[in-house]
Amino acid sequence: MGVDMRRLCATAALVCALGVPGLAWAQQTDPLVANSDDPIELQQLGVRFIATNQTRNALEALRKALEIYPDNAETRMWLGVVYTQMGEDIAAEGEFHRALEINPQLTEVHNWFGVYWARRGNFDASIAEYRKALADPAYPNISRARVQVNLGNVLMQTGEHEQAVRELSAAARVSIPSSDPLFSLINLSLAEGLVKTGRPQEALGALERLEVLPPDPRGSYLTGLAYRDLGEFGQARDHLSRVLRLAPGTELSRDALSTLESLPSESN
Repeated sequence: MGVDMRRLCATAALVCALGVPGLAWAQQTDPLVANSDDPIELQQLGVRFIATNQTRNALEALRKALEIYPDNAETRMWLGVVYTQMGEDIAAEGEFHRALEINPQLTEVHNWFGVYWARRGNFDASIAEYRKALADPAYPNISRARVQVNLGNVLMQTGEHEQAVRELSAAARVSIPSSDPLFSLINLSLAEGLVKTGRPQEALGALERLEVLPPDPRGSYLTGLAYRDLGEFGQARDHLSRVLRLAPGTELSRDALSTLESLPSESN
């Protein structure tokens, strides 16, 4: 295929699921899009542009691919992803439905449909789509892990923390290289779920896996919460103070400061 689809899918999932801002409309059409009449090559270009947040180029590549070959379910799915990023809800929903009409066995559509519903705040519909994807026994492990982390995050938003931890723990058992953004996302989400369910020591175990990566403010915040819950207030202060240095002026730093101020004084 000439492109690492597993990595692109994981990266695109993060772009979409986390709501990365700043749609790139300023650039001109990529010459590779303008000069290609191969629908498969254009689809691959579209996926690459999604992963690098080049939304206009992704839109043009995928539309051109569908002009040549309108019944490609994967291309329809990726176009739905682009429309989801753009906030074009009706168009996105239409492309996902069309993809499933063309190929009902394309399980990956359910993952992206779940992302779409989560962004719209319809968590019941989102959970239903994620569970449809996970019901496919042939779904590859890396894809399954990606759906499990998406499902786990939605379950945490609905207050179903125990269910979330089960899904995220299953995702964490999949072998994923630390260089893959999904590795960090799984372990951070799992740590958050473990803190919320009163298992700070287990949360620290998930966070220790991230020590091979550069310091992350969310990881430092969750580490601080875990140490607070263990009664190790000195360690909690160290990690929460690190958030103030890593992410000054953010909502996360305000939460860290509030937690710092709530800790017992050092004289106690």
